[in-house]
Amino acid sequence: MLDFDLNEPLMEEENDEQDDEPFIGQTFESEDDVFVFYNNYAKQHGFVVRKDRSDTRNGRTIRRDILCHRAGKQRLKVADHFKPQRNKKSSKCDCKAHMRITLKRSFDIFPEEWHVTKFVNLHNHGMISPEAMRFLPTNRTITSEDEKQILMYKEAGLQVRQIIKVMELQKNVKHGELSFIDKDVRNLFDRVKRMLGANDA
Repeated sequence: MLDFDLNEPLMEEENDEQDDEPFIGQTFESEDDVFVFYNNYAKQHGFVVRKDRSDTRNGRTIRRDILCHRAGKQRLKVADHFKPQRNKKSSKCDCKAHMRITLKRSFDIFPEEWHVTKFVNLHNHGMISPEAMRFLPTNRTITSEDEKQILMYKEAGLQVRQIIKVMELQKNVKHGELSFIDKDVRNLFDRVKRMLGANDA
């Protein structure tokens, strides 16, 4: 006989992805695997990451720092008063949060792996809200399959807003929850137009 009570609420499984925090000694097979992992972690916690300069030996990368996008300090620029000036404020605020990875072997008989050798998780700035994270360029993507669908709808005469609506219905998501926005669709059209123009030339 099974030993459980039908009236007792089921225990929900914990979402390991939310608790999958980097730690010193963690290993990965490739540098790309590390970046994908840390980038996904950053998405969940409201910041963006970027690769910093690497250390090389005999032409091979052996160490890399992956930084918070707000690391570093704003560079002082000499203003040219004869040119229009942009009032864009730098997002850099010398944030020290980062991950350092090193290529090495745990033991001589093991293959080389990427090891997390340093992890600093202290940010000196506010985090980006989940809603805003979705609209960052680094988090917006149009897959090859979506591109085919979008271009097919364009050939059928649909406008950009209509294409977005159809794609939302097709994927059964709420408005604004696609992995791309109107601007990305227009950029796709421009890119295809340039490619066709180059081929004609």
